[in-house]
Amino acid sequence: MLNDYVKIHGSKDGLVIIASDVSDIDVLREKIINRIERSLTFFKGAQLTVKVRNLNVDEKSLDQLKELILENYGVNVRFKKIQDRHLKNVTGENAIFDGLDEGMTKFYNGTVRSGQVVKYYGNLVVLGDVNPGGIVQASGNIVIMGTLRGIAHAGISGNIDSIIAASKINAMQLRISNIISRSPDNDIEAVYPEIALVKKNKIIVKPLYLYGKI
Repeated sequence: MLNDYVKIHGSKDGLVIIASDVSDIDVLREKIINRIERSLTFFKGAQLTVKVRNLNVDEKSLDQLKELILENYGVNVRFKKIQDRHLKNVTGENAIFDGLDEGMTKFYNGTVRSGQVVKYYGNLVVLGDVNPGGIVQASGNIVIMGTLRGIAHAGISGNIDSIIAASKINAMQLRISNIISRSPDNDIEAVYPEIALVKKNKIIVKPLYLYGKI
């Protein structure tokens, strides 16, 4: 299926096709042309950027493909390789991660279920819940768009300024750096997003809208 290989979106630089799983020039040509022909009026005269990850093709072949598409469809194409920057920019296991405000961030799409461990040396965003028995760990901040019922450990490399935020926090255990806390047995789930952070060497949980306020 076409959508298994090619995704398209708009940007300030024009239209962008992401073909991260395409490694063969013939497959790439077929996918791009099929996508253009499906919406020819939409693509006509457009600037199109094609982002690829594993494509190992010489520049001459790419230039020929550009000319073919321009001549037959009136679309200007440029190719751009997707860079895996996190391999060199994220801190290692023993280094304290200090990119809390704008450092490298991993997005985990889905629920972290019991027995699963999601670990990242940077900031971690979970687009789902963390169920009881699920564990999320990050050397930076942890942000959970759903409910945190499992275990969350931020600042695993030693950064005590890391935070844990979630739509609801009812965790089995919270840990920031080497400081550990857990929800009280009689704790009532909040109806607003919450944030956990370290104050006076203890983890406190408060409404997210009060973050930064005294």
